[in-house]
Amino acid sequence: MEDLSKFAPTHPEFCDPKTIRVPGYVQVPSLEGARSFDLTSENLSTFRVEAAKDATALPAMLKLGPEAVAFYVSFRLAPERWGVYIREGGLRALKEEYHRIIWRDLGKYADKNVDDVADKVETTLVLDYLLAHNRVHFIIDRWAAEQEAGDGKARYAAYQAAWYIAPPKPAMVPEDVGNLEEALANMEAFRQYINPSYAEGVAKLVEGRLDERNVNEWKAFFIGGRFAVEMANVFSRQPPGWKDFARFLNRKTSVGATNYVRIQYSYNPEMLERGQKELTQRLSGSKESSNLFKAEAPDFPNVYLL
Repeated sequence: MEDLSKFAPTHPEFCDPKTIRVPGYVQVPSLEGARSFDLTSENLSTFRVEAAKDATALPAMLKLGPEAVAFYVSFRLAPERWGVYIREGGLRALKEEYHRIIWRDLGKYADKNVDDVADKVETTLVLDYLLAHNRVHFIIDRWAAEQEAGDGKARYAAYQAAWYIAPPKPAMVPEDVGNLEEALANMEAFRQYINPSYAEGVAKLVEGRLDERNVNEWKAFFIGGRFAVEMANVFSRQPPGWKDFARFLNRKTSVGATNYVRIQYSYNPEMLERGQKELTQRLSGSKESSNLFKAEAPDFPNVYLL
């Protein structure tokens, strides 16, 4: 399935806008004014958020999760304009929230002006969250479309109707999570934040800009997991489903000599595998289906700024 723009014209029976929803929404939000955003390293390194802050974005995330800022539109619904749409005003608001969190911990360790570095760090962290989260929606959608095109059996619409807005209930294990898709999407995004290599890459941006002691404090914040703890708190304020990403984590606490409680997160491979298999079974309707997340990873979807 190389050209996904051809799926809707070829298989209209799987693309009814009355039954296919945009994750986080029911109907397709307005896409008017969207402009293409190139994910090349050159463009990302020079990108600056120019839009004014959308003051409604952070409160909206309490109800819609990150979809309040960035959402995925299926190739089933917009064959020529499918992909991830990022609201630039919401991006500004989320970036400012990241700035508040980071500088609450690290502001005292900035002995020189590093505003340009901070801006790049914050933009990277926010974009990586939004894109990693929405890429999971794309992977699930694409896998379902491949199955439907192969045997002619509708899956995606029925799956969304049954599970996307399932009534919330306490989720102790992955199989209990109603909106498992959003939980896995948030987990994929959060997994970056607990990846030492990713954290080291972010922390390296301050090298040569601050004295060595302060550079080490910045590195400890990201590499040591303090930033991940802050983000876990942010994610946990999102709705049921989104906040259930914690079902795929190990949480370790320790108490230091000054009674400071240190929290560290690591992902639990067994629980993650169970969650992925459960979602695959819900989508396919068969316990025999292979884990869809083990399939070859597709290219990244198109990205647009609104």
